[in-house]
Amino acid sequence: MIYLDNAATTIQKPKQVAEAIYEAIISEQYGNPSRGAYPQSLNSLRKLYEVRESIANFFGFDDPLKVILTSNITFGINLIVESIFSSDDHIITSLSEHNSVLRPLYNLEKKGADLSFLDIDENFNIKIEDLKKLIRPNTRAVVITAASNVSGKVTNLKEVNKFTLENGLKLIVDGAQIAGAVPFNLEDYDDIIFAFTGHKSLHGPQGTGGFIVKGNFEFEQVFSGGSGFNTFSKEQPKQLPELFEPGTANIHSFLGLKAGIEAINPKEVFEHLDKLTRMLYEGLRKIENIELYTKLEKINAPIVSFNIKNASSQEISDILWEEYNICSRSASHCAPLFHEKMGTERRGIVRLSLSSYNTEKEIISAIKSVEEIANNY
Repeated sequence: MIYLDNAATTIQKPKQVAEAIYEAIISEQYGNPSRGAYPQSLNSLRKLYEVRESIANFFGFDDPLKVILTSNITFGINLIVESIFSSDDHIITSLSEHNSVLRPLYNLEKKGADLSFLDIDENFNIKIEDLKKLIRPNTRAVVITAASNVSGKVTNLKEVNKFTLENGLKLIVDGAQIAGAVPFNLEDYDDIIFAFTGHKSLHGPQGTGGFIVKGNFEFEQVFSGGSGFNTFSKEQPKQLPELFEPGTANIHSFLGLKAGIEAINPKEVFEHLDKLTRMLYEGLRKIENIELYTKLEKINAPIVSFNIKNASSQEISDILWEEYNICSRSASHCAPLFHEKMGTERRGIVRLSLSSYNTEKEIISAIKSVEEIANNY
C-alpha cells in the first residue's frame, strides 16, 4: 500500500507515539490533573505542562500556558470563534477555507455577524492584496488558512499579519496543513491565534489538537465544568488554559502527541517533503489529459491535486486503490468555496498528500499509476 492521504490524517506514526501512550496507561501513574495531591494526579499536571512546552517550543513560542489543548483543530476553532466574536462583528476570511473554519463562521453569521471572502487567483493564491478593500469600521479579525487543503498553496501569513497589526485587527490561523510540514515560527507574528491538529504532520494520535494564543485577546466562556480549583465560583476560571479546558484532559493521547512532536527533525522533514512534493508535481504535470489544481512556487504544503479530463475524481480515486493499492482523496475535501471557484462541485478533485514516511520509490510508482490511468481516457 502507498498511503497518500496525509492531508486527512497521517496513519504512520513514530514508534515513540505508541510507546508513550502504552506506557501512560500501563504504568497506572496518571490520574486527574489538578484534582489531588498524590503522585498520580501531580504526574498528570506536570506532564500536561511538558506537552504544552513541547508544542510551544516547536512553534517558537515561549509561554506554555497559552497553549490550549483540545480534541482536534475543529473543536479549537469553534472555541475561538464562539469566545471572541459577537453579532456586531465583521470577519474577513477566504474562499480557500475548510469547513472547520466556514461552518463556525456561518453559525456566527446567523447571529448577525458579517463575513467577507478573499478571492483566489489563477495560481490558487489567496488574494491578500484585497484585504484593504474589505475592511470596515467593525472588522474584528482575519480568519484564514495557512495552506489550502486542496491545492496546498501556502498563504503569505506575514503579509496578512502586517495588515492586521496596522489596522488593529486580530489574526486567527487554521494551521492544520502546515503544522509539522512547512516551517512556521510564532516569533515572526503578533496578536495571533494559531490553531493546529495533532494527527497530521505532527504525527500524534487522532483526537489531539489545540491552539496557541500570542497577544492580547479577550475571551468569553464557551464551555464550563470542573477545573480542580475555584470550586465555589459559578463560572469557569478566566485564566488560560483553564478557561478552555473544563473536565478531564486526555493525558494519554497528549503524551502521544508530545512523543510525535519530539520525534520530528523539522529541517530534515521539511526538506524531504519539499523534495517529494516537487517530484510528484513535476511528474504529474507532464502527463497528457491531466488538469492540475496545484501550482508549486517557493513553498507548498505537501499536496498535489489533479483531475483527469472527462473523469470523475471518485472514479480515479477508486481505480488508484483497486488497481494500484494507492490511497488518495477525491470529491470536495470539506472545502466547498474552493470547488465552487474551480467549477468542480460535481466532479471533485483527486488529492495526493504526503508525509515524511513516503519515499521516492512510492512517488515514482504513483506518477506511473496516474499516467497509466490517464492514457485510458
